[in-house]
Amino acid sequence: MPLPYRRPAFRLALAALAAAPALAAGQATDAPAFPAGTIPAGVLIQGVDVSGLAGLDARQRVYDQFVAGRRAPMPVTFRGREFAIRPDAVGYRADVDATIMQAFAQVPAPGTYVNLPVRESISRAKLRRVLDWRATQYEVEGRDALVVLRGRQPIIRKPRLGEQINVPKSLALLAPAFTAPRPASPYALIGKRVRPSRTSVGSVIVIDKSDFKLRLYRGTTKRGGSAMKRVRTYPIAIGQAAHPTPTGNYSVIQKQKNPTWFPPDSPWAAGLDPVPPGGSNPLGTRWIGTSAPAIGMHGTPNPSSIGSAASHGCIRMYMKDVENLYPRVRIGTPVFIRS
Repeated sequence: MPLPYRRPAFRLALAALAAAPALAAGQATDAPAFPAGTIPAGVLIQGVDVSGLAGLDARQRVYDQFVAGRRAPMPVTFRGREFAIRPDAVGYRADVDATIMQAFAQVPAPGTYVNLPVRESISRAKLRRVLDWRATQYEVEGRDALVVLRGRQPIIRKPRLGEQINVPKSLALLAPAFTAPRPASPYALIGKRVRPSRTSVGSVIVIDKSDFKLRLYRGTTKRGGSAMKRVRTYPIAIGQAAHPTPTGNYSVIQKQKNPTWFPPDSPWAAGLDPVPPGGSNPLGTRWIGTSAPAIGMHGTPNPSSIGSAASHGCIRMYMKDVENLYPRVRIGTPVFIRS
C-alpha cells in the first residue's frame, strides 16, 4: 500500500531523532543495540513489532499489518441482504504518525515489551448519512388496508407492517465497529417496524345500477380477521341512457349540506341559472361528491324518479335517505359503481 502521508514536520522530527544519542541514560546495558534513529527493542504498535525500524519503515509496516485491515469494506446485512460500507466513506482515520513518535520515546525493560495503541476515529455524521441512504434502498414498504370488490361484495385486504433500518440504533452498533477487530460474520443492522398509513377500513359504498340500489358497508374486526358488514340499502335513481352513470372505482371527495346547484358545462344545462338551497333545488338537502367528474349522490325533489334511469349521471336518493347516509361517510370513502 503506498504511504498516504508525507508530512514535513514528521520528517523533520525523525531527522532530529536520528541525530540524538541511540540509548537514553539509564537504559540497561544488555539491551540490544540498534542503529541511531531506530525504535527501541520491545516496542509494538497495535501488536505490530516495530523494534529496530526507522520511522518511515515502521509506518509502512503498521499500515500493511494493521491499518490495511481496518480500511477493508465493512460487511453488514439487513433482512438477509448483504452489502458493504467502505471505511473511507465514513471518514476513517488512523493517526499512525503520532504513535510512532511515542514509540521512539519508549524504554521497555529487558525481556518486556510495550504495545502502543493507534488513535482511530470515524465521522458519525458521515456514517449516519450512509445509513440514511441505505435505509431508502432497503426499506420494505408496508401495505395499507384496502377494500377490493369480489363480485358485488367488498373484501378487506389486510394491512401489512413495513420495515426499515433503524438508523440511530444501527449507528450506535456500527460506529465502534470500524475501530475494533472484525468479527467472523457481518454485522446485522437493526430494523424497525413501520406502520402503514391506513390500518382500518370504515364505510364503503357499492352502487349496483342493475337493481337501482346503493349499499353501505362498514369494516368490522372479528376474531381471526376483518370483514365488511352491510349496514343499509338505499333505493336510487341513476343516469339516463343519454347521460349514463359511469362505472368504476371512485371515492368521496366532497360533502355539502344544503348545496347551491350550479349548471354544469353541458348542452342540456345551457341557459339555466344557479338554484339556491330550497325545495326546488335539484340536489335536495345533501350533496356527496365523488371523484367521478361531476358525479355525486344527492337528494331529489322528484321522488317518483327513484328506481329508474332518470338523472343526468348522478345518483339520486330520497331526501331522508341521503340525510341518513351523509354522516356515515367521510372524505375518502371508497365508492364502487357497477352495472
